[in-house]
Amino acid sequence: MPEMMQVLTPADALPVLLDHLSVRVRTEAIPTADALDRVLAESQVAPSSLPAFPRSTMDGYAVRAADTFGATESLPAYLSLVASRRWAARRK
Repeated sequence: MPEMMQVLTPADALPVLLDHLSVRVRTEAIPTADALDRVLAESQVAPSSLPAFPRSTMDGYAVRAADTFGATESLPAYLSLVASRRWAARRK
């Protein structure tokens, strides 16, 4: 008796599925100012890092929200440094 359903592996099914899809993605080049609510067609990579050196005022620190609760400019929260990137890199 013939099988009622032919089962394919995912690797074999993907080409069959793609052959039946007729979606064509249009791309266009537009100015950045006009790109609001658009989706990139490919990844974008900056030509260089800015700033080109480690700068903690720009890189920031990870903190727990509970440790800064109630802090204000006139009553700052005092935190202790637990680990740093340099310390974490040495542990690996």
